[in-house]
Amino acid sequence: MRLLQLKAENFRLIRTLSLHPHGRLNVIFGANAAGKTSLLEILYVLGRGRSFRGASPQEWEGPDRPGWLVFGRVEHPLSALRQSLGLRFAGEQTEIRVDGRAATSLDLLRTLPVQILEPGMHKMLQEGPVYRRSFLDWGVFHVEPQFLPLWRRYRRALRQRNQLLRAGADDRQIAAWEPELAEAGEQLDAQRCAHLDAIRPAVLAGIEVLIGEGEWHFDLYPGWTRTMALREVLARQRTADRRLGSTQAGPHRAELRIRAGGHRAKNRISRGQQKMLIAALLLAQCTEIGRRTGRHPVLLIDDFTAELAEPYQAALLAAIQAYPGQTFITAFTRSGVLARELDAAVFHVEHGVVTSSAD
Repeated sequence: MRLLQLKAENFRLIRTLSLHPHGRLNVIFGANAAGKTSLLEILYVLGRGRSFRGASPQEWEGPDRPGWLVFGRVEHPLSALRQSLGLRFAGEQTEIRVDGRAATSLDLLRTLPVQILEPGMHKMLQEGPVYRRSFLDWGVFHVEPQFLPLWRRYRRALRQRNQLLRAGADDRQIAAWEPELAEAGEQLDAQRCAHLDAIRPAVLAGIEVLIGEGEWHFDLYPGWTRTMALREVLARQRTADRRLGSTQAGPHRAELRIRAGGHRAKNRISRGQQKMLIAALLLAQCTEIGRRTGRHPVLLIDDFTAELAEPYQAALLAAIQAYPGQTFITAFTRSGVLARELDAAVFHVEHGVVTSSAD
Protein backbone atom coordinates (compact mmCIF):
# COMPACT_ATOMS: atom_id res chain seq x y z
CA MET A 1 0.00 0.00 0.00
CA ARG A 2 1.04 3.57 -0.58
CA LEU A 3 -0.27 6.57 1.30
CA LEU A 4 -0.63 9.45 -1.17
CA GLN A 5 -2.00 12.14 1.12
CA LEU A 6 -2.40 12.64 4.85
CA LYS A 7 -4.43 15.31 6.64
CA ALA A 8 -5.28 15.86 10.28
CA GLU A 9 -6.68 18.52 12.57
CA ASN A 10 -6.37 18.94 16.34
CA PHE A 11 -4.92 15.47 16.97
CA ARG A 12 -2.74 15.32 20.11
CA LEU A 13 0.11 17.78 19.54
CA ILE A 14 -0.66 18.21 15.82
CA ARG A 15 -2.77 21.32 15.29
CA THR A 16 -3.06 20.96 11.52
CA LEU A 17 -1.38 18.64 9.05
CA SER A 18 -1.35 18.28 5.27
CA LEU A 19 1.39 16.34 3.53
CA HIS A 20 2.10 14.17 0.50
CA PRO A 21 4.52 11.44 1.57
CA HIS A 22 7.30 9.82 -0.41
CA GLY A 23 6.35 6.44 -1.83
CA ARG A 24 9.14 4.67 0.05
CA LEU A 25 11.02 6.46 2.85
CA ASN A 26 9.79 9.37 4.95
CA VAL A 27 11.92 10.83 7.76
CA ILE A 28 10.42 13.08 10.43
CA PHE A 29 12.67 15.17 12.67
CA GLY A 30 11.78 17.25 15.69
CA ALA A 31 12.51 17.96 19.33
CA ASN A 32 10.95 15.99 22.15
CA ALA A 33 7.24 16.78 22.58
CA ALA A 34 7.18 18.52 19.19
CA GLY A 35 4.62 16.10 17.73
CA LYS A 36 6.66 13.41 15.92
CA THR A 37 5.00 10.51 17.70
CA SER A 38 1.61 12.17 17.28
CA LEU A 39 2.17 12.09 13.52
CA LEU A 40 2.89 8.35 13.62
CA GLU A 41 -0.14 7.87 15.84
CA ILE A 42 -2.28 9.58 13.18
CA LEU A 43 -0.99 7.11 10.60
CA TYR A 44 -1.63 4.18 12.93
CA VAL A 45 -5.17 5.33 13.74
CA LEU A 46 -5.87 5.74 10.02
CA GLY A 47 -4.99 2.09 9.43
CA ARG A 48 -6.33 0.49 12.61
CA GLY A 49 -8.92 2.78 14.13
CA ARG A 50 -7.12 2.74 17.48
CA SER A 51 -3.89 4.03 18.98
CA PHE A 52 -0.75 2.07 19.82
CA ARG A 53 -0.63 4.19 22.99
CA GLY A 54 -3.80 2.59 24.30
CA ALA A 55 -5.75 5.81 24.89
CA SER A 56 -9.41 6.50 24.11
CA PRO A 57 -10.45 8.72 21.16
CA GLN A 58 -11.36 11.53 23.54
CA GLU A 59 -7.76 11.59 24.79
CA TRP A 60 -6.50 12.17 21.23
CA GLU A 61 -8.02 15.64 21.17
CA GLY A 62 -5.57 18.49 20.65
CA PRO A 63 -5.45 21.83 22.45
CA ASP A 64 -7.59 23.88 20.08
CA ARG A 65 -11.14 22.57 20.52
CA PRO A 66 -13.16 19.42 21.18
CA GLY A 67 -12.87 16.72 18.53
CA TRP A 68 -10.30 15.77 15.90
CA LEU A 69 -10.09 14.74 12.24
CA VAL A 70 -7.84 12.31 10.36
CA PHE A 71 -7.99 11.76 6.58
CA GLY A 72 -5.88 9.92 4.03
CA ARG A 73 -5.78 8.77 0.41
CA VAL A 74 -4.16 5.46 -0.45
CA GLU A 75 -3.24 3.66 -3.65
CA HIS A 76 -3.21 -0.07 -4.28
CA PRO A 77 0.08 -0.77 -6.09
CA LEU A 78 -1.16 -3.60 -8.34
CA SER A 79 -4.45 -2.13 -9.50
CA ALA A 80 -3.68 1.59 -9.03
CA LEU A 81 -7.06 1.74 -7.27
CA ARG A 82 -7.28 4.78 -5.00
CA GLN A 83 -9.34 4.97 -1.84
CA SER A 84 -10.03 7.56 0.84
CA LEU A 85 -10.15 6.87 4.57
CA GLY A 86 -11.33 9.22 7.28
CA LEU A 87 -12.05 9.33 10.99
CA ARG A 88 -13.78 12.12 12.86
CA PHE A 89 -14.43 12.47 16.58
CA ALA A 90 -16.88 15.15 17.66
CA GLY A 91 -17.15 14.47 21.37
CA GLU A 92 -19.19 11.28 21.70
CA GLN A 93 -18.23 8.65 19.15
CA THR A 94 -15.80 8.14 16.30
CA GLU A 95 -17.19 8.31 12.78
CA ILE A 96 -15.26 6.16 10.28
CA ARG A 97 -15.61 6.41 6.51
CA VAL A 98 -14.02 4.61 3.58
CA ASP A 99 -14.65 6.18 0.17
CA GLY A 100 -17.27 8.40 1.79
CA ARG A 101 -19.34 5.51 3.15
CA ALA A 102 -19.84 4.57 6.79
CA ALA A 103 -17.28 1.95 7.79
CA THR A 104 -15.70 0.16 10.75
CA SER A 105 -12.19 -0.22 12.10
CA LEU A 106 -12.12 -3.62 10.39
CA ASP A 107 -12.56 -1.86 7.03
CA LEU A 108 -9.58 0.37 7.87
CA LEU A 109 -7.50 -2.66 8.81
CA ARG A 110 -8.26 -4.32 5.48
CA THR A 111 -7.69 -1.16 3.43
CA LEU A 112 -4.45 0.15 4.95
CA PRO A 113 -2.23 -2.41 6.71
CA VAL A 114 -0.01 -0.56 9.20
CA GLN A 115 2.70 -1.99 11.47
CA ILE A 116 4.80 -0.12 14.02
CA LEU A 117 8.12 -0.43 15.85
CA GLU A 118 7.99 1.85 18.89
CA PRO A 119 9.53 1.77 22.38
CA GLY A 120 6.56 -0.14 23.82
CA MET A 121 7.25 -3.03 21.43
CA HIS A 122 9.85 -4.35 23.89
CA LYS A 123 6.82 -5.92 25.59
CA MET A 124 6.75 -8.39 22.72
CA LEU A 125 9.88 -10.02 24.15
CA GLN A 126 9.86 -9.02 27.80
CA GLU A 127 6.26 -9.64 28.82
CA GLY A 128 3.55 -12.27 28.37
CA PRO A 129 2.82 -14.36 25.27
CA VAL A 130 -0.25 -12.29 24.38
CA TYR A 131 1.98 -9.74 22.62
CA ARG A 132 3.64 -12.40 20.46
CA ARG A 133 0.29 -14.01 19.67
CA SER A 134 -0.98 -10.62 18.57
CA PHE A 135 2.03 -10.24 16.27
CA LEU A 136 1.37 -13.61 14.63
CA ASP A 137 -2.38 -13.11 14.35
CA TRP A 138 -2.02 -9.71 12.67
CA GLY A 139 0.06 -11.36 9.96
CA VAL A 140 -2.26 -14.34 9.57
CA PHE A 141 -5.26 -12.00 9.30
CA HIS A 142 -3.73 -10.31 6.26
CA VAL A 143 -2.74 -13.49 4.39
CA GLU A 144 -5.55 -15.92 5.31
CA PRO A 145 -9.08 -14.78 4.36
CA GLN A 146 -10.64 -17.41 6.64
CA PHE A 147 -8.68 -16.39 9.74
CA LEU A 148 -11.19 -13.89 11.12
CA PRO A 149 -14.35 -16.07 10.80
CA LEU A 150 -12.36 -18.99 12.18
CA TRP A 151 -11.16 -16.91 15.14
CA ARG A 152 -14.73 -15.77 15.81
CA ARG A 153 -15.94 -19.38 15.78
CA TYR A 154 -13.23 -20.32 18.25
CA ARG A 155 -13.90 -17.37 20.58
CA ARG A 156 -17.64 -18.10 20.62
CA ALA A 157 -17.10 -21.76 21.52
CA LEU A 158 -14.50 -20.80 24.13
CA ARG A 159 -16.83 -18.24 25.69
CA GLN A 160 -19.69 -20.75 25.88
CA ARG A 161 -17.52 -23.47 27.43
CA ASN A 162 -16.07 -21.06 29.99
CA GLN A 163 -19.55 -19.87 31.00
CA LEU A 164 -20.64 -23.47 31.53
CA LEU A 165 -17.51 -24.24 33.55
CA ARG A 166 -18.16 -21.31 35.86
CA ALA A 167 -21.86 -22.17 36.15
CA GLY A 168 -21.08 -25.70 37.36
CA ALA A 169 -22.73 -27.35 34.35
CA ASP A 170 -22.52 -31.11 33.94
CA ASP A 171 -20.03 -32.88 31.65
CA ARG A 172 -22.59 -33.42 28.89
CA GLN A 173 -23.26 -29.68 28.53
CA ILE A 174 -19.58 -28.75 28.61
CA ALA A 175 -18.59 -31.52 26.20
CA ALA A 176 -21.16 -30.30 23.66
CA TRP A 177 -18.94 -27.30 22.84
CA GLU A 178 -15.67 -29.20 22.67
CA PRO A 179 -15.86 -30.51 19.07
CA GLU A 180 -16.37 -26.97 17.72
CA LEU A 181 -13.69 -25.58 20.01
CA ALA A 182 -11.20 -28.27 19.01
CA GLU A 183 -11.88 -28.10 15.27
CA ALA A 184 -11.57 -24.31 15.09
CA GLY A 185 -8.60 -24.34 17.48
CA GLU A 186 -6.58 -26.83 15.46
CA GLN A 187 -7.26 -24.91 12.25
CA LEU A 188 -6.12 -21.67 13.91
CA ASP A 189 -2.94 -23.38 15.06
CA ALA A 190 -2.29 -24.66 11.53
CA GLN A 191 -2.64 -21.14 10.10
CA ARG A 192 -0.32 -19.67 12.72
CA CYS A 193 2.27 -22.39 12.12
CA ALA A 194 2.12 -21.85 8.36
CA HIS A 195 2.68 -18.11 8.79
CA LEU A 196 5.59 -18.65 11.17
CA ASP A 197 7.14 -21.17 8.77
CA ALA A 198 6.74 -18.67 5.92
CA ILE A 199 8.50 -15.79 7.70
CA ARG A 200 11.12 -17.76 9.68
CA PRO A 201 13.80 -17.83 6.90
CA ALA A 202 13.50 -14.07 6.35
CA VAL A 203 13.57 -13.42 10.11
CA LEU A 204 16.78 -15.44 10.48
CA ALA A 205 18.34 -13.69 7.48
CA GLY A 206 17.32 -10.33 8.91
CA ILE A 207 18.82 -11.15 12.30
CA GLU A 208 22.12 -12.08 10.67
CA VAL A 209 22.21 -8.69 8.94
CA LEU A 210 20.90 -6.60 11.83
CA ILE A 211 22.49 -8.34 14.83
CA GLY A 212 25.03 -10.83 13.54
CA GLU A 213 25.47 -14.57 13.46
CA GLY A 214 24.03 -16.68 16.24
CA GLU A 215 21.87 -19.64 17.11
CA TRP A 216 18.23 -18.60 17.00
CA HIS A 217 15.04 -20.63 17.29
CA PHE A 218 11.43 -19.56 16.74
CA ASP A 219 8.85 -22.16 17.75
CA LEU A 220 5.14 -22.03 18.41
CA TYR A 221 3.72 -23.84 21.42
CA PRO A 222 0.07 -24.32 20.35
CA GLY A 223 -1.49 -24.11 23.81
CA TRP A 224 -1.67 -27.86 24.39
CA THR A 225 0.53 -30.94 23.98
CA ARG A 226 0.89 -31.60 20.25
CA THR A 227 1.09 -35.37 20.78
CA MET A 228 -2.64 -35.32 21.58
CA ALA A 229 -5.65 -34.02 19.68
CA LEU A 230 -7.10 -30.87 21.21
CA ARG A 231 -10.51 -32.52 21.66
CA GLU A 232 -8.90 -35.26 23.75
CA VAL A 233 -7.00 -32.71 25.83
CA LEU A 234 -10.19 -30.75 26.52
CA ALA A 235 -11.97 -33.91 27.68
CA ARG A 236 -9.11 -34.91 29.97
CA GLN A 237 -8.82 -31.44 31.50
CA ARG A 238 -12.54 -30.91 32.04
CA THR A 239 -12.41 -31.49 35.81
CA ALA A 240 -9.38 -29.22 36.26
CA ASP A 241 -10.95 -26.57 34.03
CA ARG A 242 -14.15 -26.67 36.08
CA ARG A 243 -12.13 -26.10 39.23
CA LEU A 244 -10.31 -23.12 37.65
CA GLY A 245 -13.39 -21.75 35.91
CA SER A 246 -11.79 -21.44 32.48
CA THR A 247 -10.37 -23.45 29.58
CA GLN A 248 -6.64 -24.00 30.03
CA ALA A 249 -5.84 -25.56 26.63
CA GLY A 250 -6.17 -24.13 23.14
CA PRO A 251 -4.71 -21.47 20.84
CA HIS A 252 -5.71 -18.71 23.28
CA ARG A 253 -2.87 -20.14 25.42
CA ALA A 254 -0.36 -20.37 22.56
CA GLU A 255 3.13 -18.93 22.88
CA LEU A 256 5.69 -17.94 20.26
CA ARG A 257 8.96 -18.95 21.92
CA ILE A 258 12.06 -17.07 20.84
CA ARG A 259 15.41 -18.44 21.95
CA ALA A 260 18.97 -17.26 21.42
CA GLY A 261 21.83 -19.65 22.13
CA GLY A 262 19.43 -22.06 23.82
CA HIS A 263 18.06 -19.43 26.22
CA ARG A 264 15.09 -17.06 26.19
CA ALA A 265 16.06 -14.19 23.94
CA LYS A 266 14.97 -11.53 26.43
CA ASN A 267 17.59 -12.81 28.90
CA ARG A 268 20.45 -12.98 26.40
CA ILE A 269 20.42 -9.80 24.33
CA SER A 270 20.67 -6.07 25.00
CA ARG A 271 17.86 -3.55 24.60
CA GLY A 272 19.36 -2.42 21.31
CA GLN A 273 19.52 -6.01 20.06
CA GLN A 274 15.93 -6.54 21.17
CA LYS A 275 14.92 -3.60 19.01
CA MET A 276 16.80 -5.09 16.06
CA LEU A 277 15.21 -8.50 16.65
CA ILE A 278 11.72 -6.99 16.63
CA ALA A 279 12.63 -5.03 13.49
CA ALA A 280 13.68 -8.30 11.81
CA LEU A 281 10.36 -9.88 12.77
CA LEU A 282 8.28 -6.96 11.51
CA LEU A 283 10.19 -6.55 8.25
CA ALA A 284 9.93 -10.28 7.50
CA GLN A 285 6.22 -10.31 8.27
CA CYS A 286 5.45 -7.18 6.24
CA THR A 287 7.46 -8.52 3.31
CA GLU A 288 5.55 -11.82 3.42
CA ILE A 289 2.21 -9.99 3.49
CA GLY A 290 3.31 -8.01 0.45
CA ARG A 291 4.39 -11.17 -1.34
CA ARG A 292 1.09 -12.92 -0.65
CA THR A 293 -1.28 -10.03 -1.25
CA GLY A 294 0.59 -7.50 -3.38
CA ARG A 295 0.04 -4.91 -0.62
CA HIS A 296 3.08 -4.17 1.54
CA PRO A 297 2.04 -2.72 4.92
CA VAL A 298 3.05 0.81 5.82
CA LEU A 299 5.85 0.52 8.38
CA LEU A 300 6.23 3.09 11.17
CA ILE A 301 9.39 3.39 13.31
CA ASP A 302 9.33 5.78 16.25
CA ASP A 303 12.59 7.14 17.69
CA PHE A 304 14.73 5.40 15.07
CA THR A 305 18.14 6.06 16.67
CA ALA A 306 17.17 5.30 20.29
CA GLU A 307 19.16 2.47 21.92
CA LEU A 308 21.12 1.84 18.71
CA ALA A 309 24.83 2.42 18.17
CA GLU A 310 25.66 3.85 14.76
CA PRO A 311 26.55 0.47 13.15
CA TYR A 312 23.11 -0.84 14.16
CA GLN A 313 21.50 2.34 12.84
CA ALA A 314 23.23 1.85 9.50
CA ALA A 315 22.14 -1.79 9.28
CA LEU A 316 18.53 -0.95 10.13
CA LEU A 317 18.42 1.95 7.67
CA ALA A 318 19.72 -0.33 4.91
CA ALA A 319 17.05 -2.92 5.74
CA ILE A 320 14.34 -0.25 5.63
CA GLN A 321 15.60 1.05 2.30
CA ALA A 322 15.44 -2.50 0.92
CA TYR A 323 11.84 -2.95 2.09
CA PRO A 324 9.49 -2.53 -0.91
CA GLY A 325 6.79 -0.80 1.11
CA GLN A 326 6.34 2.71 2.46
CA THR A 327 8.10 3.64 5.70
CA PHE A 328 7.88 6.54 8.15
CA ILE A 329 10.61 7.01 10.76
CA THR A 330 11.07 9.66 13.43
CA ALA A 331 14.27 10.95 15.01
CA PHE A 332 15.33 13.79 17.28
CA THR A 333 17.91 15.27 14.93
CA ARG A 334 19.44 14.73 11.51
CA SER A 335 22.74 13.22 12.62
CA GLY A 336 24.68 9.98 12.21
CA VAL A 337 23.37 7.80 9.41
CA LEU A 338 20.36 10.08 8.95
CA ALA A 339 22.67 12.93 7.98
CA ARG A 340 23.45 11.11 4.75
CA GLU A 341 21.90 11.99 1.41
CA LEU A 342 18.70 9.94 1.38
CA ASP A 343 16.17 9.15 -1.31
CA ALA A 344 13.38 10.22 0.99
CA ALA A 345 10.92 12.92 1.92
CA VAL A 346 12.11 14.82 4.97
CA PHE A 347 9.72 16.59 7.34
CA HIS A 348 10.26 18.72 10.42
CA VAL A 349 7.85 19.02 13.34
CA GLU A 350 7.89 22.04 15.64
CA HIS A 351 5.16 23.03 18.10
CA GLY A 352 2.69 20.70 16.37
CA VAL A 353 3.30 22.10 12.88
CA VAL A 354 4.75 19.81 10.20
CA THR A 355 6.75 21.28 7.33
CA SER A 356 8.56 19.65 4.43
CA SER A 357 12.26 20.29 3.83
CA ALA A 358 11.27 20.91 0.21
CA ASP A 359 9.08 23.87 1.21
